[in-house]
Amino acid sequence: MSESQLDDSLNRCHRATVPVTWVAKIKELLGICNAVGGADRFGGIAVELMPADFSSRQSLREVLRQARRAIPSLNAAVFRGTTPVTHRTLLVEEGIRTICVDRFDDATHGNRRPAPHRWACRSIVWGLWEVLSAPQCHAGLVGRILPWGILPRLAPASLHVVHVGYKDGLGDSPQGTRHQLERLLPWIERRRCSDHLCVASLSDMPALLSGTEQAPVGGSVLKAA
Repeated sequence: MSESQLDDSLNRCHRATVPVTWVAKIKELLGICNAVGGADRFGGIAVELMPADFSSRQSLREVLRQARRAIPSLNAAVFRGTTPVTHRTLLVEEGIRTICVDRFDDATHGNRRPAPHRWACRSIVWGLWEVLSAPQCHAGLVGRILPWGILPRLAPASLHVVHVGYKDGLGDSPQGTRHQLERLLPWIERRRCSDHLCVASLSDMPALLSGTEQAPVGGSVLKAA
C-alpha cells in the first residue's frame, strides 16, 4: 500500500471515529506508526508474527524485542495460518496481551479466565487473550453488485473480528481495501448507534473482556493492514 493510499484509508477511519488496529510486519512497524500518528492512536498497531518466529523461544523473543524497539507500547499481535501458537508465557513476558489467530489449537491447559458465552476468545495463560478471527471479507461479484455483499453477519451477543484487507493477501489490493472501508465504516457507525454495538481495538480486548458484565452485549473488532 503506497503512502497516499494509506493516508486515504487513515482519513476515512478518522472521519468515522472507528478504532482500526493496523497490522504490520516487523520492518514496517515504525513506518506505520509514523503514518498513523502514534502507536496508541485510532485503534493502535499490532505486529504480524510468522510461523518461523515460533520456531524457538529465542527466535520469538528476538522478534518481539525488535518489535518493541520500534514501538515500546506494543501489546497486540496477529498470527495468520494454521500453525499452533506456542511459547504463550514468553508472549506475556514480552508485553503481548492480545493475539489474533485464524484457529485455536488443541491446548488442554484450560481457560485461566472464562470468556463470555459465544465469544470466540480464550485465555490459556494469565495475561494473554487469544481472539479468533472471522474469515476475511472479500467483495467478489456479490459484493460489487449488492451493498451488503461484504458486510459481516453479526450474531447477537458475540465477538467478531472484521478483516478489512491485508497488504500481501491473496486477492487483496489497496483499491479493494478502500472499497471495503467505504462500506464497512458507515455500516459500523449505524450499528453502533442503533444496535448497541461495541467497537474496540485489539489492544482494548483485555479491558473489554474484564468489563463484559457492564459492557454492551454486542462486540466487534475492526482491523486492517
